[in-house]
Amino acid sequence: MKRMAQYLGMTLLIGASACTLKYEALKDTSLPNPPSVPVKIYVKEFPVESKANVVDPRSANSAGSQGTQYITNALASAGSRLVQITRPSRIEDLSGALLRELRKDKVRIFTQTDRVEVLDEDSIRQVDNPFALVSAESDEADLEISGTALITSQRVRKVFSAQTQRVQVEVAVKDLKTGKVSKKSPVDAGIVMIFNSRELEEALAIAVVTSLTQKLLF
Repeated sequence: MKRMAQYLGMTLLIGASACTLKYEALKDTSLPNPPSVPVKIYVKEFPVESKANVVDPRSANSAGSQGTQYITNALASAGSRLVQITRPSRIEDLSGALLRELRKDKVRIFTQTDRVEVLDEDSIRQVDNPFALVSAESDEADLEISGTALITSQRVRKVFSAQTQRVQVEVAVKDLKTGKVSKKSPVDAGIVMIFNSRELEEALAIAVVTSLTQKLLF
């Protein structure tokens, strides 16, 4: 009976260890996961690309019977995408905004990514920061963080929309001990904000932090 109790206790302990939530960012690295101390990182680069879907207003369903105002309002939802073109943007790199987020003891992450219009308590929450920033020249750095971000908006005829439609960020993590680079699952968020705004830049940085702090069972 005593041996059986010991066996069950060991089984439960192994099961609990196997079900521990771990950081996806640390998967495929040589670091303990979850970490017992803050992971020392630096941000190498995070370029941002901006694209616009060119849509055809003539494909808006039933637009002819609803008038010009209906056509104007329906373009984004009912227009047919013709092609995707590059759209000039002042947000060329996220490194600065990302560093501002990662310097905090508590970092912001998205609670949901279906549709985000404002950065408030309904769209974001704070979690403990598992990282500590160091310089790129530091011998103490554990990981190098880099990646890309894509902003998507629309253009109807020759007019660009004032708001974005979606953003996508993809993070790459380099283990500086082994040299191995792993790409993490992209974060695709329906962020609808003023194009080129400071709030949009913050939202992009929060999307990156959301990826870096995501926990999974593996």
